[in-house]
This record gives sequence, structure tokens and C-alpha cells, in this order.
Amino acid sequence: MTYPLTSRLFISLSILALSGCGGGDTTPTDSDDFFVAPIVGEVSEDIFDNSRLIQVTVNLPAADFSQLREEGRTLSSIMSGCPNPDFEYTDFSATVNIDGDQVDNVAIRKKGFLGSISDARPSIKLNFDTHVEGRTFKGMKRMTLNNDRQDPSHSHQCMAYDMFRAAGLVAPRCNLARVTVNGEDLGVYSQIESIKKPFLERNFEDKGGNLYEAQVADFGEHLNDKFELKTNKTLNDRSDLTVLSDLLANDGLSDEAFVAALGSVIDLPEFIQFWAVEALIGHWDSATGNVNNFYIYHDPTDDLFHFIPWGTDGAFTSVNPFKPYSGPLYRNMSIASRLFEIASTQQLYFDAINDLLLNHWNEPDLLAKLQEIQALSGAPSASYSHMETFIAGNVDDGIASQRALLTRAVQGEVAQHTYLLADEASDCEYPQTTSNLVANFESKSPYDGGSFTFTNELGVEVTASMDILALAPGAVKPDALVHVLDQSTEPGVVALTLVGAGPAPLYLDSYVLQVFVEAPSYKVGSVDFQGIVSNVMLFKVTDANATPVGLQLISAGSSGTITLNQSGDGINTPIKGSITAQMGFITEPNYAQ
Repeated sequence: MTYPLTSRLFISLSILALSGCGGGDTTPTDSDDFFVAPIVGEVSEDIFDNSRLIQVTVNLPAADFSQLREEGRTLSSIMSGCPNPDFEYTDFSATVNIDGDQVDNVAIRKKGFLGSISDARPSIKLNFDTHVEGRTFKGMKRMTLNNDRQDPSHSHQCMAYDMFRAAGLVAPRCNLARVTVNGEDLGVYSQIESIKKPFLERNFEDKGGNLYEAQVADFGEHLNDKFELKTNKTLNDRSDLTVLSDLLANDGLSDEAFVAALGSVIDLPEFIQFWAVEALIGHWDSATGNVNNFYIYHDPTDDLFHFIPWGTDGAFTSVNPFKPYSGPLYRNMSIASRLFEIASTQQLYFDAINDLLLNHWNEPDLLAKLQEIQALSGAPSASYSHMETFIAGNVDDGIASQRALLTRAVQGEVAQHTYLLADEASDCEYPQTTSNLVANFESKSPYDGGSFTFTNELGVEVTASMDILALAPGAVKPDALVHVLDQSTEPGVVALTLVGAGPAPLYLDSYVLQVFVEAPSYKVGSVDFQGIVSNVMLFKVTDANATPVGLQLISAGSSGTITLNQSGDGINTPIKGSITAQMGFITEPNYAQ
């Protein structure tokens, strides 16, 4: 039996985890042999043909691919909200074969911000015109291949974008591709249409407007800085954002005047439909769910902002892990929050949801689509169970279908919370303040042992002892080292939860060191930190009796190494290892409640 603290820790910690040019030899291969995957199905001119798997075979020098796999922002800078502004992935040169057509000297780089970062199966971008100006492949300058790390079913992204388009909204095209690099089959990826000028030209009358990408960005005097301008960078006129943020900050307008004014800045009916689709598909890591993963485009033709979805690999779930109890009617964004408080626009939102449920949310069709995707991808049936439950519910487990959940929410039967980012000036500094951490740990009988030593934000060195937990009162002693294999991602992740108390001699405070190792790397040897897949996070326990356990994130890994001397599960086989790390201090975001 597990001690109450550690038995609930992984629930708390796992939800927190969800969450250039130059360099390299331009010679595209180390050998003359270029393995090309066999073509399956009839190849068409439509690069987004979703009736078959696109075959993408890449060859580049082994050293370049090794470097590509290892690149990524530090976990600590991302968790702090202050990532290195100068960070860029390196462009390498590769030979690429797509469905039998070979293209030489193609630029290739890794892609991803946090959740999709993987060493085993990196997401990649191919650019056909970087080294040969003006070159395209079947009309595309770029190919974006997402590893579906958070979606082993390979269904979320394409089905989500299909739903946006079915609702009359602009969304990227999507299909599936099998990716092979240097003869290594990396598996099935989602190919997503890049949100660039060709996309704008295809979907809007004028491609010359401002396009912004949002990653944890809302509208406000200071929050506007978090939007990354992707077009017209030389001119850098961001005054269109100021018009919108000033309107949202104007408390003197009546509801009627505010709605009228907002409709002169954004396409309001389109936004309400966009908002409703995000709720319909459970896209929590979205504009209205998490002020994340979206683009906005200011079309010069109608002088209005239009919202474009992105990063839908976490869709089709009713739970927002970072903002508990804020779904399913998302309003964690300033525009959505304000419109929800106005009776007339709240009703329009409800009407849009009801219309989508009536005309676009057909459970048998959605389940049939899942079967089609599984036939293409070959993913195991178990990886689809969460989607089937989301769509149809699970009576045995007491889980309501998405239709039932949304219907109850619209009727006011689901309590919800709203989280809005505070409009505060950024106090980011780079490089981030860091401290050292060392740890050693071992699963052993009768009690786990080890310790982790770190410097806290006051500059005081603290040693948290895992051995001291053996002295805890009661017949059942705590587990100081817990092993969990999380297979909700591809590849899976091994999470080791280390619980210690300190400092001596009173041991009044409890600390948790959460260790993540991507499953293919969980073996005897050493692995360097990368993103969230191989890294550590340090927490202080604020309330051990709460459910889930109250935790305060203190720091996250900036750089370091996890060494495993024994790589068991702690029950049938032993675990033993050590960690040396540089940790970056984390300040949790403020929300304007």
C-alpha cells in the first residue's frame, strides 16, 4: 500500500508535465545507399490526400540528425514563461523522397515548443525553397510533420481541423504520413499545413495583413507583447493589437456598445463559432481554453481580426489539466470571458454549441472515422479508447459523452472557474537565475532511500532525505520512490517520484523531485535533459492532505544528466540512480480572477 502523499502525487505531477541557419555538413548522406519506404496506395497530386499514408523518407548525415534530435528549449525557461528569445533550431540539409519523388538539398529542422519535444521521434519541418529559392513540392514551400506525441491514436489533429472547416471556419489541412529518417522508421506523423502566406492567400482575399502567433498570449497593454508577429516584421506595426486591447480595457462601455465596438475589430459571428468548436472538441490547450495554440490574422479587406486554430493534438478531452474545472465551456481568454458575461452573446455561444451538436457532431460518423484512421495508422486499439469514451461516453465508468456534458453545461448544471492572465509587465530576465541540484535514489527493502540537495530561492542549501520517511508514524510506511509508466504519449514516459523531507534536524517540510525519462531512454546509462521528456521538476508540498496534493513548483531543469545504474520498476526489479542538474527558479503565473 502506498502512503497517502505519494499515492496522489503522480496525479498532480502528471498534469503539470503535459503539458536558424548554419551548422552541419551540407552533404545529404553518409553513404550512397538511400533507403526509400515502399509506396502504399495510389499517389495523387493532392499532398493532403487523407485516403492513404504519405511516405516521407529523409536522409542526412548521422551527426546532423543526432544534433537535431537533441535540440530544444530548456524546460525551466518555458515553465517560467521567459524562454530564451534568441533560441533557434538549426537548419540542416537533407535528401528527401516523398511518395517516390526525390528532392535534394532540402532544409530540415526540429520543431516544437514543449509538449511535442521528443528525442526518439522529433517533430520536423522541411523547407523546399531555403536552399533553392522559389522551389515548391506539389505547391508547398514547407512540410510540417508533427510527431503526435500527445496523441498515440494519430486522430486528434486531423479530426479537429476537419471539425473547424465543417463549421465554416478557416483551418489548416491535415493528413497522415509515415516518416523514415536514415533508414529508421519513426512511425506515423500528422502532416499539418503551415500557417504562412500561401495559407493566407488560399483562405483570405488579401495576404498582406498582420499574422500573429499566440503561445500563452492574451490581449492587454502588456500581454500584447506575447503575440509573435509572423508577417510584416520590418514595418512592425502592432497598433491593431492596441485597438483591441484598449477596447477590452474600457470599462465605461455598456454591454451593447461593447459588442458593437468589438464587432468592428473582430469578425464576431466567426469568433463565436470558433469558440463553440473549441468547446465541442474539448480543445483545452486553445485560445479560449488556455490562451495558447492559435493564430490571429488582420485581413486588410474587411479590417477585422480572424482566429485560426493550431496545436490540436491535445483536443478531445473534457479536462484542462492546467486550469482545473474551467471546462467544458471555455472562457479563459479576455474576449470569451467578457462575451460570456453578456446575456445576448452568451446565448449566441450556446446557440452555436447546440447547432454544432445538432448538425455536425454525429457520434456514429465520428467513431467510423476513428476506424478509418486506425486502418491507416496501424495504431493499437487501446490508443483509441479515450476518443471513443469522449465521443460516446462510458456507462460502466460513469463518464458522460461530450454531447451530454455540453448539454448539462449549457443548462448551467456544471460549475466552472475562469482563469485570466493578469495584464502585467513582464519581468523576464535572461539568462534565468539557476541553482544546482544533486540527487541519489534507490528502491530497496524495506524502505526506499536516497536524498536530493538543492539551493532554494533564498540561497539556502536544503537536503531532503528520502530515508527519513521510514520514520513516519503508522504501520504503513511511505514510498519515497514511486515508478509510473505513462503510455498516454508516444513514446511513453517513465516518471519517478522522489519524496523527501528536510532540512535536518526537524524535517518539517516535504519536497518532491519529479523525474521524467522518455521510455526508450529508460535503461542503464545516462541521458541528458531535453524538454519535458527527460528532465526534473522540484516541488514543495503545501498541503499533503488535499486531493490532489497541494504543490508549489520551485524550479525546473535547465541542464543536467540522469544516470541509471538499475532501471527497474521498483517492485519486481530495482531502481538505482543519480542526478546532477542546473535548475531554473520558477514563478507561477498570476491570474486576474
